[in-house]
Amino acid sequence: MDPVEQVEVTSNPRHWLLAVVMNLLVLAELCVAMYLAAAAPDEFTAVFVKAFFGMLIPTLIAGRFLRRRLQAAPVQAAP
Repeated sequence: MDPVEQVEVTSNPRHWLLAVVMNLLVLAELCVAMYLAAAAPDEFTAVFVKAFFGMLIPTLIAGRFLRRRLQAAPVQAAP
């Protein structure tokens, strides 16, 4: 079972856009967590884990919710 799912732009551009936005959000969260952790070098790991996973988990939940919502909504083709 492959955990990576291919997203085709031609079949559903909204799924592709959601994948791009989710990737950018995770990257931004990683940068913010590293920045916050660097401000406290004595507690780097604890601050990083709290900050990163505190932001990541809600983002992944929201992404999963949006993905299911996009699957339920049919995509209308332009005439």
